[in-house]
Formats: sequence, C-alpha cells, structure tokens
Amino acid sequence: MNKQKGYTPAVYMQMLQRFTETGECDDAALHERDAIATYLIQTMQDTTVRAQVMSSTVCARVFTDTMVQFVSLMLQKANYQLQRASAELRQIEEAAVWSLTNRRGGWKALVQQVDAKYAGLGFERSFYQHEFDTLQHWSDDGTWQHFLDNWERLLHQHLDEQNRKTLHERRDMQDRLLRHNLQAVPAYLREHATPESTFMQTWALMGGRWNSLEFERLEKVTRLQRKYPVLHTIAERMGRVADATGRLRQRAGEGHTEQMQHAAQCDIAGVSQGHDLGALLPNELAQWLDPALEDIFLRKYLTSQLQTFDYQSRSLASGRSLHPQPASVKGPMIVCVDRSGSMMGEPGQIALSLMMQLAELCQQQKRPCYLIAFAVRAQPIDVMRDRTQLLRFFSTRPAGDTDARAMLQSTFSLLDNHPEHAASDVLWVTDFRIPAVPNALLHEMERRRQQGTHFFGLQIGIAENNWRERFDEMFSITDVKMPIA
Repeated sequence: MNKQKGYTPAVYMQMLQRFTETGECDDAALHERDAIATYLIQTMQDTTVRAQVMSSTVCARVFTDTMVQFVSLMLQKANYQLQRASAELRQIEEAAVWSLTNRRGGWKALVQQVDAKYAGLGFERSFYQHEFDTLQHWSDDGTWQHFLDNWERLLHQHLDEQNRKTLHERRDMQDRLLRHNLQAVPAYLREHATPESTFMQTWALMGGRWNSLEFERLEKVTRLQRKYPVLHTIAERMGRVADATGRLRQRAGEGHTEQMQHAAQCDIAGVSQGHDLGALLPNELAQWLDPALEDIFLRKYLTSQLQTFDYQSRSLASGRSLHPQPASVKGPMIVCVDRSGSMMGEPGQIALSLMMQLAELCQQQKRPCYLIAFAVRAQPIDVMRDRTQLLRFFSTRPAGDTDARAMLQSTFSLLDNHPEHAASDVLWVTDFRIPAVPNALLHEMERRRQQGTHFFGLQIGIAENNWRERFDEMFSITDVKMPIA
C-alpha cells in the first residue's frame, strides 16, 4: 500500500531557511502536487516580501516563524483528515488479503462504495463491473490489486483536495497576518529602540503573532538576564568543544586550510558542519544514499552544512604552522528544565529566560540543541526543528511533582541514539528539590562523565543540594522569591 504523499516539516523548514539566508526558492512547478510548498514558494516570490526579508534579520525571523506556525497548522489539519480516513485505509488493507470466496461475495459492495465517494474523481465503475461480473476477474490477483491501488490513489487524491481547500480558505488570513507582522514589528522596534537580541528571544515565545502588549509582558522574562548575569555565563560555557586533553586544540593560523591525513575512532573530537564526504555522520550518509533525499543532501553539501565528525588528527599543507589556541568551536547541548510545581513564580521565569537565550544562541550558531522539560514525566524537544513544541513549552505553567528518572533516561537515549548529540554538554536548570533516583542511573551518569560528557547545573534557590558531586560545575541563583510550599 502506498503511504500518504507529502513533505515532512523538516523539508518546509529547509525551504524557509534557504530563502531567508540566500533569497532563493524553487520553481513552484517543481512542487505543484504539494499545496503547502506551492503556497510557501508563491509567498517567497512576492517582491515586497522578498525585499523586506532580505533587508532585515528581524524581518527574516518574523517571516520564518509566521510561516512555520502556518505550516504546522496545515500539517495538523492534514493529519486530522488522514486519521479520519484510517478506517477506509484499513478496509483496503483487509481486502488485499481476502480469500476468493470473500472477493466473489464482496466485490459488488466495494465497487458501489468507491463509486459513491469517488465517481467525481474519475472512478470507472463500469470497467470494474465488467471485469468482476462479466469476466469473473475478481479471482485474478493482478486485477484485484489494480482495483485496490486505484481505490487508495483516489482516497489520497481526495485528501489532497481537502487539504488544498483548507489552505485556500485560510490563505487570505495568513497573507494579512504576514503583512501585519512584517510592518508592525520593525516599526515598534524603531519607536522603542528595542535591542535586536531582546526582540529575538521574546518573539520566540509569541507563536508567530505580533501583539505589542504581549511582547511587553514577555519582555520582562528576557530582562531577567540583566538581573542575573550568571545566565550569560552559563550560555557561554555550554557546548564548548575542547581537544583530547580537555583544554586546547591544535589550530591553524587564520586563512590556512587543514587536510585530513589519518583518523581513527579515538580521534573523534566532536561534531561540526562542512562538506567532507569521508567524515559524514550516519544520518547524513543515509540521506546521501536515499534517492528521494538527494536534492536536500546536495543543497547541504554545496552550502557546507552537512553534519560531519570533527577529528584531532589534522595537519596543514606544507609551510604552514600549527599553534595552540583555546577551544572556540561550540558544540551541541541538552538542556533539562524543571517544570514541576516547585518552580512556580520567579524560579520558573528564570529558567524560561535562560532557555530563551540558549534557543536564540543555537538558532544563530546553527548548533543542535535538545530541551528536556521534566516534572513527573520528561518531554524531549528538538529546539532547532520543532518550534511548535518549543512554543508550547514556553506557554505551559509549572505543575506536578519532580522525578529525574525519565529525564535521565531521555538524556542517555539522546547521547546514544542521536549522532549529532553524541558530544553534547548537559545542563540541568532546577531548584534541585529532586528525590533520589536508582543507583543504576547514578552509575550511568558517572560513566558518561568519565567518557567526556560534561554535566552542568543551575540551582535556583537555596534548597539542600545532594547532587553537587555529580556535576562538573554548579552555578546558583540564591536571591530569588521561591513559591510557598
């Protein structure tokens, strides 16, 4: 059975990023079967929109987030329609394994059902009645499968038309919203002399809809970074990649190029971006070998955005010297934020402010970042790829008890199963009112530290902290109003 046609959210995000970074977009004809991609390209080709996006990093971010929210909404609608069609898809799958007896007794009802729903899409009822009744070809596996494939094709065609209708109904509203955002935001920032960095962090919480009153409310969270400078310190510490000694890396003078001569598994120092086909991460290699993803791979190769292993064993071309410098390449991070009830009030606001800063930092530097929001349960969120879930995180109030077990298990899973996060630093943001966890998890945490994973902590408040010895570095904010227990 064929699967539902359509692009993944990552493909739409790549289209938007390419446009905001280069001003380029595909010909709409290349994506004519995908309503969302077609709409995005038509919007990108608008000369006014393009001029605004290309002239301002603020407008580029506003454009991206406004369109991302629209794409997310359309995908939710499409998924809803697909779920509604799930019973019919199961019916097709069940009919595929019918016995000859079931085919002989049931083909008429199926043909009538498909004709009633899809006659307007070109279903040829007379053809199948002739095949199954006159010629008795219901017993022929090829003819029967042809009928089922045609049925499924018509079902997906119907879903596509429903999705196009939904997009068309919302297109005018989305166009007005985009124009409003692109005009109102720059005007407000000029009038109030708002720093771009402050806007970027605050806008990230607004779900692609501009409202000055909501912006001013959320901006108060951003201002906590000025009240607590340690938040900047933590942001600078996170994700620094060092050499095998943990301090310095042999680096070339500015303008010199490096050439790989040999590399063993023990030489791996981290993950970086580039176009070295000999150092591809497994997920990039899989994309390279998949014909359906070839265009995406080539685009990342041409822009040096492939994820590659970074090795220690590099040497310069002849006549060029090596000299030690402090490690400066920033790597990936995993940020675990406590959203239990004890983080209500200012502690929770401080945690959000730091996460706003880290999310913006990773956006600017294109660094992988996973957020794990935890209370009783843990919810991993890909900060770079899932802005919808990130916005939901920022709008959710702290509640419930605290349990670090699921959070630790999620952390270990990310380190093991996501190559781009194998070299991540891990940060906990919590009041550390965390009950004890099984010794097996503590031993695993210590084993990761011995293997090079750095664990950092930010303690908000003055609660007794029995976790200090398990972290490489512990920061603290003590002058904070804690919720009444």
